[in-house]
Amino acid sequence: MKRHTRIPRRSWAAVLLAFAALLGVGCFASAGTGGAAAADQIPAGPIIPVTACSTLAAMDFGGVRDAAGKVTSSTMVIDGTLGAKNVPFCDVRGIFAPNTHFEIKLPATTWHGQYVQEGCSTLCGAVQLSDFPWAGYSCAAVDNGELALATDDEGHTAGPTDGSWARNSPLLRVVFGLTSEHSLAQMSRAIMTAYYGQPASYTYYDGCSTGGREALMLAQRYPGDFNGIIAGAPAGNLAPLALLNAWMVRTNTGPDGHQILTSENIPALHAAVVLACGNAQGVISDPRKCGFDPASIQCPTRSDAESCLTTEQVQAVRRFYRGPTDQQGRSLYNGGEPYGSEQAWPGEFVEPAADQGAPADTFDAVMALNYLKFMAFAPNPPDSFTLADVKFSDAEFRKLNQLGDAIYNADNPDLRAFAARGGKLILYHGWADQTIPPWSTVDYYAAVERTMGGFRASQSFSRLYMIPGAYHCLFGPDGSVNFAEFLGPLISWVQDGNAPGAVPADTYSADGNLILPQTVYPYDALAPVTPAPGSLNAHYDYIGSY
Repeated sequence: MKRHTRIPRRSWAAVLLAFAALLGVGCFASAGTGGAAAADQIPAGPIIPVTACSTLAAMDFGGVRDAAGKVTSSTMVIDGTLGAKNVPFCDVRGIFAPNTHFEIKLPATTWHGQYVQEGCSTLCGAVQLSDFPWAGYSCAAVDNGELALATDDEGHTAGPTDGSWARNSPLLRVVFGLTSEHSLAQMSRAIMTAYYGQPASYTYYDGCSTGGREALMLAQRYPGDFNGIIAGAPAGNLAPLALLNAWMVRTNTGPDGHQILTSENIPALHAAVVLACGNAQGVISDPRKCGFDPASIQCPTRSDAESCLTTEQVQAVRRFYRGPTDQQGRSLYNGGEPYGSEQAWPGEFVEPAADQGAPADTFDAVMALNYLKFMAFAPNPPDSFTLADVKFSDAEFRKLNQLGDAIYNADNPDLRAFAARGGKLILYHGWADQTIPPWSTVDYYAAVERTMGGFRASQSFSRLYMIPGAYHCLFGPDGSVNFAEFLGPLISWVQDGNAPGAVPADTYSADGNLILPQTVYPYDALAPVTPAPGSLNAHYDYIGSY
């Protein structure tokens, strides 16, 4: 194994600050690619390219501000799908410094001046450009192939849960945490100007999970880049999220190293939760109003049956719902697993009983270990570091947030610069989100409301939608999709001034067999909520702040 030189903590901090200054991270505002465009800037007909697609690969984009790079290929795609229709588009691929790969799809005959940049998921590491195939039923711009689309890999090529690229690279950490999306916006602006003879009239960002964190980071750090931003289930409180992931794994690990709760227990547990707290369709409207106690389905004896929980399993499930705490009982994250999320636990931090590697081979285990071992600290922990070494303490929390607050956490509630530029922000989160529990978003938006002058003032530029029964990024545990579409309402808000109100957000019944029509409304995170007695999802004091 190659031996790496350990960089002293002060040196790492100095290097990070130097890179941040070099890349413009220290500036709250940016030169911008968006701006408040007038409605008459959108032409009645499509914008026709002024140059051939193939010529883009020969052009010099090395002087693009904050995104010096090059186009490696530009190919006209005639039979490809863009949106819900087959329309020809110029497929542009390239790279910008230091190592960020990107793709841009430019409609050749149907562009109306709108640009949508998409976020990535988990730890990124691949260029995965979506065509919004599930959203076209209600968004005409998507349906008609009118949007220029772009995304990138956030500066590295690796698996979605592989953080080893960050082991000894402060620069790649800054790119992942802060600058990649701003840089792509600059590169896209230059390429669109070269292709169409003009930049986009309106720019939008749409991301969920890590993409949601990127979305909030743009609103906070680069308020001039986008006219409209969608932040879904954002991992905005990223550094402490690693403590939640580690907590779930450690809590579900027995003295023998194997898991305590297994997938076989999930159906009975979820059925009991829905029976106690669900509505007639089996959906829990707000988990904080659920007072379910796992002990209510405890086995009468020490037998291990799938239809009930052992004493050890009851204790573990209680800790799942409660979330990570220190020795004084203070929350180290904004909360634990929400009531109603149980069906999505398999794969996250529980596996079938036959899996002898669980829970060390679960998603939460892999994510926590990669973040904590390679990305979270300067210098890194030793190679022998495991999740057994994680300390659930105030000191560990603060140590995590040294880099978290500098480059990873998108938790600044002061969005005055974004609002002043005419920016519009839509956040959404599922109440049953198993990967990033909804509490961090509720807490963040409450801080936004306070900072911006209250709920009414915050509504002038932002909305939060909380969706009952929805799992992470609106994808169900069986791959189903909750039908909630926010891009159309955002475009209408930005371009026509139609502020969104009620939004359809269909979900699935408890058994997953029935689509349930429902409507969600703008959510006031400061509105008082009375938790159910004994609720393990009650709002405990979070050790951090916004």
